[in-house]
Amino acid sequence: MKNGRSEIKQGSTDGAKSDRIVCQDLDRRDFLKNAAIFGTTAIAITSSAQVFAVDKNTNNTLKSSTAGDGKEISANKKLPPVRIPDVSILMRSPDSYLAGVTTSDVIEIKLADVLKLHGYCAGGVAFSFRAAQEAFKVLYVDKLPLRQSIKVHTSIHCCQADALAYITGARTDFGALPNRADLVLIPEEKKQLVFIDKITGKQVTLKPLFNPHDIFSPLFMRVRKDPSFAPHVQKVMNEKIQEYIYGPREKLFQIVQV
Repeated sequence: MKNGRSEIKQGSTDGAKSDRIVCQDLDRRDFLKNAAIFGTTAIAITSSAQVFAVDKNTNNTLKSSTAGDGKEISANKKLPPVRIPDVSILMRSPDSYLAGVTTSDVIEIKLADVLKLHGYCAGGVAFSFRAAQEAFKVLYVDKLPLRQSIKVHTSIHCCQADALAYITGARTDFGALPNRADLVLIPEEKKQLVFIDKITGKQVTLKPLFNPHDIFSPLFMRVRKDPSFAPHVQKVMNEKIQEYIYGPREKLFQIVQV
């Protein structure tokens, strides 16, 4: 009986070992099977993600390299031939902050922003930008000018008037009531720019020593007829913009403070 019990016990042990081996084999096969399935799925997902990324990037490239008229343009944007200096005028604009359209009552007006209003006459815009800078130094010294509290009388009626309207917020016969009629076009023969602070009544007059319009108007007229003349126009534009923004003040304006 003892030997019989031993045999039974041994038989049970062998059976248990066999079952464990079978289970281990099944587990191993299931693991390998699942791993293969998981690996294939992962590869498929990764491949799909890569394809989606390529498609997405391709679409972006197409969008950025196709102009509105269907003409392709370079995906890597090239800088234009005319260099616009990165200069700014800081002004206070409390209403913008109170209305919630800015996060501060101080706003920054860049030369490039002003140029967007007129489009192409960067020379004239730069000249007016510098005129505003010099006028504000006299009127406000170390304080920031208050936008839409400035009246401007200008004898230059082209793009330079546009620039002054943008910078100061002054308008002719349109705009918000508080600043309507603040931009006054005076006779060209006066040859002056007058900046008036509406709150204090202080004013400063700048008498330009020349009119940039006389320089650029003939150039624009010619290049429209002969596009091959463009490099010369661009050369003059680059030179004059640097002169107007960084040149000595006394070579640009005569300043009279009242």
